[in-house]
Amino acid sequence: MAKPKVLVTRRWPAAVEAKMAEVFDLTLNRDDRPLSTDDLRGALGDYDAVLPTVTDRLPAQVFDLPRARTRILANYGVGFAHIDTDAAKSRGIAVTNTPDVLSDCTADIAMTLMLMVARRAGEGERELRDGRWTGWRPTHLIGTRVSGATLGIVGFGRIGQAMAQRAHHGFGMRVLVHNRSAVAPEILARYGAEQVRDLDDLLPRCDFVSLHCPGG
Repeated sequence: MAKPKVLVTRRWPAAVEAKMAEVFDLTLNRDDRPLSTDDLRGALGDYDAVLPTVTDRLPAQVFDLPRARTRILANYGVGFAHIDTDAAKSRGIAVTNTPDVLSDCTADIAMTLMLMVARRAGEGERELRDGRWTGWRPTHLIGTRVSGATLGIVGFGRIGQAMAQRAHHGFGMRVLVHNRSAVAPEILARYGAEQVRDLDDLLPRCDFVSLHCPGG
């Protein structure tokens, strides 16, 4: 029996690619460049499965072809707003994603960015690497204290809650939340958080604000 023909649109970890090559008739994008609309449309006609990621835009026109061989778009990532799911469904193509695998990792990055801004870590690193570091002095690169400060979180889904976990339990921060729907009291209590209905009320009360809502 012929192996299913599979296209991976960007480079994946080497061990994963090697395992897939054992199971499938695999095509890799060895240049690791974003594919064009025409590339993706052609792939839907040539492959049993296409494994896209967030850099691949699949609007309705990608699905406008005489015959689609592809039966599944196995998306590498949590978000799938880059795929016109209605157009895929009309062609009988399933769309999958990988929810809740990056919540902690994304919250780690958000916390890293907040600490870097507060403590001016990027400035200090650039100064050191450029050979401009002349030693410690009391007024040099004075930053802002994070511990005990107030953090506003806009969007309190999985990632927003993971950020609250780090901020409140790790740094003793007060957490204010703005969310489009009411957050259950027991969830707010978990992070010592308060939900604020209006952004105009949230922003003046915060030392830092972290956005965890869809972009665009």
